[in-house]
Amino acid sequence: MYILCYEQYWTLLVGVVKEKYWAFFDSLPKAAHRDILNDVVDVVHKLHGDVGEAFDTDIRTWPINYHSGVPTQTNIIDCGMFVCKYMEKLIKYENVDWEQHKNLQDNMTLFRVELTYVILCSRKIMMIKLL
Repeated sequence: MYILCYEQYWTLLVGVVKEKYWAFFDSLPKAAHRDILNDVVDVVHKLHGDVGEAFDTDIRTWPINYHSGVPTQTNIIDCGMFVCKYMEKLIKYENVDWEQHKNLQDNMTLFRVELTYVILCSRKIMMIKLL
């Protein structure tokens, strides 16, 4: 999973290794967000150059699937939270039925509170371990 930030806007690019394709998640779909993806894949390839033998194909040749059925935002500020929720669902479920999660925007305030709580609790646990 690669979190992308382009002009202060967050999206998610996921390499699906078993099936050899890229999945792109964009909560505010725009052509400009898609236009940079080939360059991003090139950078990912270069970053992972030292593990080139880990892949049996060139990841730059994998097709990019644009997931149009994912929940989208209705404002211009929630892209980061949508990326977090996309990652959460992808990690939690093998096959995500995005139709069941169409109401993400309705619950965004709750998600912000949950994420803040997780971060604060994690920080507290880290501080206790350091002491």
